[in-house]
Amino acid sequence: MLRRRRPAKNEAIHFSFDAFLDLVTNVVGIIIRLILVAWVGARSYHASMQYIENEPAPISKAVDPPKITDDPLHASLVFAQRDLDNVKTRLLTQLKDIQSEEVTNATTESQLTALIRQRTDLEKERNDLIARNAASGTQVSQVGVSIDDVQKRTKSLLSEIKTIQAGPAKIKSLKYHAPVSRTVHSDEVFFECRGGKVSYIDLPALMREVKSTTDDIVQELKTTYRVARTTSPIGPYRLRYVYERERTALDVGDPAPNGFRYGLSEWVVEPMHAERGETLPQALAEKSRFRSLVDSLDGNITVVTFWVYPDSFEAFRALRDHLYDRNVDVAGRPLTPGAPIAASRNGSASRGQ
Repeated sequence: MLRRRRPAKNEAIHFSFDAFLDLVTNVVGIIIRLILVAWVGARSYHASMQYIENEPAPISKAVDPPKITDDPLHASLVFAQRDLDNVKTRLLTQLKDIQSEEVTNATTESQLTALIRQRTDLEKERNDLIARNAASGTQVSQVGVSIDDVQKRTKSLLSEIKTIQAGPAKIKSLKYHAPVSRTVHSDEVFFECRGGKVSYIDLPALMREVKSTTDDIVQELKTTYRVARTTSPIGPYRLRYVYERERTALDVGDPAPNGFRYGLSEWVVEPMHAERGETLPQALAEKSRFRSLVDSLDGNITVVTFWVYPDSFEAFRALRDHLYDRNVDVAGRPLTPGAPIAASRNGSASRGQ
């Protein structure tokens, strides 16, 4: 059996390059493992911090179920239903008038038939008297008196018949606008109906002031996405409006100064005075503010739009009928109490009748 030879006590240990490389490799491996452990630990700590920061918000209370009145078209439907009810009422009233006229005509015809029959009987009676007078000449004077009476009664009956026949027939013409609306593509004149009063909204003048500020707004839109402004008062109203810059997929963070699209995104009419406009009798009177604006309109190129609150439907109908008599189309836009007069790029156009 072979035994390893032990080195002598005084014998020197020789340097080994393989042992040195093993030592260096082990040290480098340990360092790389430490780096990987530290990197994995740091990533786990960062992910846990993000999870805590993005913790979902607490669940809010249960939302009440939607109501019918929450529907934006509810006010329009109520307004249309009221108009239909009014039209039905007017039609029923006019049908009753026509029926009464028919009854009157039937009564007149029966009276005329009775008078003609009575006239025939009188003529027969006169002929009988004449025959009797011819047979007996003793009662000539008495028969003559009877003939005069018959002739007088006959003349009175004939005059009554002529009066009835010459009388004008009672004819009443009815005019209705068809309950079909169309989208307005012509000029519009705007009025507000609120509190039983009507007031003019000079929206074209307000929009001209809005357009005059476009250059300044474009300069601001180079550094922001939204600019809000307010016009000066024109009449009892002013206009609060917003210009917005279109966002693209390349817009991240601050907007680029050049090469963008923009437009007017919304506007709101703000009243400056609580007491404004004319009452219905004042508006329909001659030389009123309302009539001075609408009586000279051309119905072929202009539509009158009313923004109507629930407390002014009756006033709106009277003003609408006044414009119908002048062949001017009318567009009604009902509003809920407290709702502002406003428009946006996603809104609907007026519809005239």
